[in-house]
Amino acid sequence: MASSAARRRLRTPPRATRTKPAFSYAEPDSDSDIEVFNGDSASEKENHIPARRSRRNAITPRATKRPHRASPRFYESDHSDHKPSPKKRKLSKMSPLKASASKSIVQVENSGVTLPWQSLPYHVLVQIFRYASYPLYDDHTFQPLPSSRWLLHAAHVCKAFAEPAFTVLYSSPPLVPMVQAHRLVDLLTADPLPMAFKYRQKVESLRIDVDQVVAYSLRGSGHLDLHGLIKDLPRLAALEFYHQKDRPPYRNLDDTIKWTYPESIFEALDYIDPKADGERGDKTSVCKLKSWRWSSRLAGKKWPIEMLPQVHLKPSFASLRKISFVNYQIPYLKKGEGDLKHENILADALKALPELEHVIFESSTLVNSKLLPLLPSSLRNLELINCWEVVADDFASFLLTHGSQLRCLTLNHNQSLSLSFLPTLGEACPKLQIFRMNFKYFNLHATYHDSEPQYDQLLLPEQVPVWPPTLQTIELIQLRKWETPAAEMFFQSLLDSASILPDLRRLTIQAILNIGWRDRASFRDKWVGSLARVFKRVSEDPESHISVQRLISASQSSLPTQKKEQPEVETAYAETKRKSPRSSTGSSSTASNVLPQEKQAGLPPARRSTRIREPQPGKYAETSDDSDDEPPVSAISAREASRRARLERELGILKTTAGIHTLDLASPSMTSDDSSNSDKALAQKGKGKEKEVIQGMCDVVEVRIDNLRPTETQVTEADFLDEERSGDSDWNGDHDNVESGYAW
Repeated sequence: MASSAARRRLRTPPRATRTKPAFSYAEPDSDSDIEVFNGDSASEKENHIPARRSRRNAITPRATKRPHRASPRFYESDHSDHKPSPKKRKLSKMSPLKASASKSIVQVENSGVTLPWQSLPYHVLVQIFRYASYPLYDDHTFQPLPSSRWLLHAAHVCKAFAEPAFTVLYSSPPLVPMVQAHRLVDLLTADPLPMAFKYRQKVESLRIDVDQVVAYSLRGSGHLDLHGLIKDLPRLAALEFYHQKDRPPYRNLDDTIKWTYPESIFEALDYIDPKADGERGDKTSVCKLKSWRWSSRLAGKKWPIEMLPQVHLKPSFASLRKISFVNYQIPYLKKGEGDLKHENILADALKALPELEHVIFESSTLVNSKLLPLLPSSLRNLELINCWEVVADDFASFLLTHGSQLRCLTLNHNQSLSLSFLPTLGEACPKLQIFRMNFKYFNLHATYHDSEPQYDQLLLPEQVPVWPPTLQTIELIQLRKWETPAAEMFFQSLLDSASILPDLRRLTIQAILNIGWRDRASFRDKWVGSLARVFKRVSEDPESHISVQRLISASQSSLPTQKKEQPEVETAYAETKRKSPRSSTGSSSTASNVLPQEKQAGLPPARRSTRIREPQPGKYAETSDDSDDEPPVSAISAREASRRARLERELGILKTTAGIHTLDLASPSMTSDDSSNSDKALAQKGKGKEKEVIQGMCDVVEVRIDNLRPTETQVTEADFLDEERSGDSDWNGDHDNVESGYAW
């Protein structure tokens, strides 16, 4: 018996105890995206496969065990229960949670620190998950994105993550494919008492694509129950219905749509359960909508424009702050029929909403010179999208009377609107923060080209823009149909306004110039560089500071006995600033008199003997009355001394010139005569502009100048690949699990 047991032990291959299984943090291929939406968890059980070892390199049980090394972990997950795969190995795939986390997590070698994410407060985790997962679905097609499945995986990591992740997921839940919407209805209509979370209170916004969700029936479930979806939501604030025929390229605006707003929607908004309990979180009052979207074709004959003022008087619409009108056109008048005054009716519908702040008009000819003066003067956000009747003269007059409270102005795809209203923008909109315009236009018919601008010139050379001082974002796409002098005047106006735009953080301009390629190249080199120099923020990478601190802490741990003899650079610099003459009781003029002559002239300080122990202004040395505590200057390397001298010179120049004009910091010295000469050169070069102001606060400065023909779909070099996209490899006969992959 003992001999058979010994033989059995000899035949058994030894277990490898030298290292842990190899973990793979690679980004998943395209196949894993399919598994995300199918909910396939078979592949998630085999996240890690140990590396195959040969018998020659196998470690015997007598081998000495190495010390344990801390390895990076994801949320304290235990990987010790993973067993070796069978003889015929399967290709393992990583879960979407780890695939997404691998991009954002910075792994530090020899660091076993696991951050206590689960101990963060609930509202902090909600903000983190919302930032990490936005958006949950595509804004145009409403197809769900992998971030929604990532949130679901994050909710199963630990108990502390569950409710914050579900709060973000259900705040604006994806409803495509249709089965997801039906499952949501079943969840909301079920008894909430046995459930772990209050899902009804988490739903705040519902964006419903009519053609993919409610227009057709689901096999076995019928049409979507909109009444059951809406009636029990106490915190519902946004309810918007979309149809793909109302979206770009706006060529199907005349097609009829059979589905219209049912009466059950408005009944569900006003529904109150008589058995509702407010302490339990039930809905005890009508829904207070903040956002609603009207479409003339979805309204149909049941909800014509004449009934809109009456609908807006309902309690559920009284608190509206944002409203959209899509595809509202000027009616065709029959012979002998007078003006129906639809502009006045639409204005009365807006007057019925006292808290209205945000108005969107899309593909509507009713937005014309008659409607603009009738709009509310308290609007903070206005969007005009694909409105053909809006011209620059009428819009300038509207801004002068109704633009005093505007914070955000979006003007996209308006074929008749030029930039000639910019001279009045600064005076008319003193509080404007976001200004966006997109000059891409769409053909009304697919058979012929009719997307040319309807104005003669985008901007004339004498129409100098006046920018509001509160601007934070300027985004102008596909500027075209203008001459070179007008374009130069436009870019020069931005440079001249740099001193009055302290809040500007994003500058995006895409201009089209129909000139020769040599002239266009010189134009690009001049203005792209000037805008980047004046507005682009130049800051040091924060990771470099973190790495320096880590090195300093490591050196301190390795040399504990020298801690008092050689203090840190940061500590010495802080001590110098704390005991500097400016912060002491003495006057600052006395401190300036002791500065060496080279320092006052802006020159780098001369080399000094290492035996000097007197405090030197500007040096990163600790100053103290006790000479025994003062470190020797020889402890500082020659490279560090050279770097400090260069920093002192540059800081001296910046103190005298920062925010005034640019100087050549690469020169070894800069005297007062040189600075005066540079000012004169800038004054002569800037056409009367004496000094160029450096704003330097924009995180994004994107300026593109080309002559590409504007089209609905712009093709770039990224659309042409040298090889096939990776992800769907050929069949090699080794895959046993064919259910989780493609069928071909």
